[in-house]
Amino acid sequence: MSGNTTETLRQEYEMSVRAIRSRVELMRQDARPIEEIARAAHAERRKLAAIFKARTPEPMHSLICQRTLTVYGDPRGPTIGMLRAKGKTWAEILESAMRPGRLDWVDDG
Repeated sequence: MSGNTTETLRQEYEMSVRAIRSRVELMRQDARPIEEIARAAHAERRKLAAIFKARTPEPMHSLICQRTLTVYGDPRGPTIGMLRAKGKTWAEILESAMRPGRLDWVDDG
């Protein structure tokens, strides 16, 4: 990624995704079932992804959207159904919802 604005936006996105963990901890303290927590965290993550994609300037916006569509077949990213069909457990879905994806696929040069 290049450009200070894009880098700052990425940092903000990563912090927002990691902040899901604190809300998850509150749900755990309330003894909510793992499926409910995973679904809530996953929904929040997809919402954040949409918000930040909309704020991402070109050409990075198009690159991210194209990769998301190519990898997941859904422009918004993987759905719960997709993840469960791949054999992901509720705990795995929950953990991935709290972890920002990598951008190592972006060509910096």
